[in-house]
Amino acid sequence: MMLELTYLSLLPGTVYLAIVGSIVFSVGVFMKRFFNMAPPEVPTLYYRESSLNTYIINKSKLKERHFCPNYFLASRHVQTILPVILPKPEVTYEREYLQMRDKGVIALDWVVHPHVKMKKKTTILVVIPPLTEGASHVTPMTHAAATRGMRAVVFNRRGHGDSFLTTPKLQSYGDPSDLRQLIKYLKMLLPKSPLAAVAYGTGCGLLMSYLGEFGSSSLLTVGVCISPCYDAPARFAAKPSSVYDLLLMVRLKSLLCRHSKALAPVIDVDRAVSTWSYPDFLRNVYGALYGHANMEEFWDMNDPLRDVDDIEVPFLCVNSLDDPICACADIPYDLFKCYPNFLLVTTSKGGHCGFLEGFPPKSWSDSLSLDYVEASVELTTKPSQQSHHRPRFNTVSGQCYSYCNGTAVKSTARTSRTYLQDMRQKGMSSKTGPASIYRKSGTERFTI
Repeated sequence: MMLELTYLSLLPGTVYLAIVGSIVFSVGVFMKRFFNMAPPEVPTLYYRESSLNTYIINKSKLKERHFCPNYFLASRHVQTILPVILPKPEVTYEREYLQMRDKGVIALDWVVHPHVKMKKKTTILVVIPPLTEGASHVTPMTHAAATRGMRAVVFNRRGHGDSFLTTPKLQSYGDPSDLRQLIKYLKMLLPKSPLAAVAYGTGCGLLMSYLGEFGSSSLLTVGVCISPCYDAPARFAAKPSSVYDLLLMVRLKSLLCRHSKALAPVIDVDRAVSTWSYPDFLRNVYGALYGHANMEEFWDMNDPLRDVDDIEVPFLCVNSLDDPICACADIPYDLFKCYPNFLLVTTSKGGHCGFLEGFPPKSWSDSLSLDYVEASVELTTKPSQQSHHRPRFNTVSGQCYSYCNGTAVKSTARTSRTYLQDMRQKGMSSKTGPASIYRKSGTERFTI
């Protein structure tokens, strides 16, 4: 019986191996390009020439840093949605409650990182999530910061992050009073540690408001905003116009319903939940809580850019030009070219709070932000610039509460009575005083 030979079987072995190898190599190159090797993009920088910006840009190598989103991450919607659904690195948080001057409570989620040794002058990174979000949303940033040796803490607004309300009040969009008390508390707790802040999305409005309102007395060393919205009054001027705005409205209503019992004495919850217009919702909720007569008065007190020209610390903003939530047309480029401590980084792709690259996808903006923070801290904490003395805090017995099963039980604590006096002597604002420690009984930890 004749053996039927195929064409390939007649080829020499070396030629056959060359053909197979070429096919395998081509497939490998294609897969590598698909997952990792998209055409790199050099981000555009907008800033005013200054010794501060020059140092930070060179130290962070911002002009040499490429953004390489994968081919399957080219869509702005994929970039926006994927960070929410991607598995998060495992991070353990320890929750701490702080009581404000009006007896309201905010929640702090401290990253517990036993494998990283903290120093006395370790940078404290305050992470501000978007509205209605909590620690789970910013876990990649807190994990990356802790890996670099920083002490990361997530700031949860009143009632946010699965926390509770002790007073009928929610923090308004750009009201920095609670954040001010937190920053003062951290500075009193860790006076030798530089304080930095990073905010995401709608959380940027709060950070910009804080930095602008308190200026040189902000007690922060550096501030970073990722995907900020610069024209908040225009964005929230009508009904939700996109799926993202609709989702935000639903989450705001869900937050309102969760705390309806605590808020019922002040606002009409049913009326607020039934509206689908941002102005009506803001008027029914925050207008009632803060006594604003109309939306003009509301935005006079909450517009993130109302005091932006008073920001004194190094300030970085990262925006994508394809952001589906915050229009790139609203970016105030001239603002960043005017002030020597401002820096804007833009990319053509990246979505809203996305900026994913590589495989598995990781945030390019998080790495950039931490490099910027480290460079700013290094510059502003050089020994030659620390000849001044920090104020000393004389502590006296205060009130600490152990919150268990809905009942507050008094115990002994330490708070500062002379803190405001020291701040006034240093020419700092004293609009809000130090917060009291407000903990749940025992140690509360949770892992994401």
